[in-house]
Amino acid sequence: MADTVLVAGVGPRIGEATVRTFHAAGYDIGMFARSGAFIEDLAADLGDGAVAVETDITDEAAVAAGVGTVREALGPVGTLVLNASAGGGRPLADASVDRLRSLFDVRVAGSLACVQAAADDLRETEGTVLFSGTTFADGEAPGQIEWGAVAPAARGLARTLADALEAVQVTYVAIGAPVRPDAGGERALPAATVAETYLDLVEREDAVTRELDLYRRD
Repeated sequence: MADTVLVAGVGPRIGEATVRTFHAAGYDIGMFARSGAFIEDLAADLGDGAVAVETDITDEAAVAAGVGTVREALGPVGTLVLNASAGGGRPLADASVDRLRSLFDVRVAGSLACVQAAADDLRETEGTVLFSGTTFADGEAPGQIEWGAVAPAARGLARTLADALEAVQVTYVAIGAPVRPDAGGERALPAATVAETYLDLVEREDAVTRELDLYRRD
């Protein structure tokens, strides 16, 4: 496994926590986000071994170029964290076909574009792909129609990629609680807890995890 981690979809919750956790553990970090300002500030704060690339993962050419930039700066990608999101869904009366398409483009098509761009690196390093997923992928979500439709598709992509990418660990992490930047909220998971789980999945050498349900302990 190489020591370069690419996090596609870096915001102030899971994305930032993942970046900080892996960087503190000695990994080099590449970051994708549609808005460059946040990740550029984060890269400056982290210092050496952190590269920010403003990238819309629904743009295949931009993704390929972004992976190339990270590879050139830091070396081959050994871990790919697919964390980009386009928001949640709505009840049936307010649901939108356009919103469903937008969610699919980010969570499924965008994830595929990232994996394809990094596939050679991942195979070479026998690396890891992590999906920031949801328990909505396995059950009904009547209050979030678009999200409830797209989540199983992203989970299906993860399962398919697990078979397609030989010697690469592909893990769908089904998060079953809201995630907050800190420990606030009775039902919320701290983002750092999610990030530490990701680090454990990557560094575990004696087992491969295909799916993991992650809940807050009461």
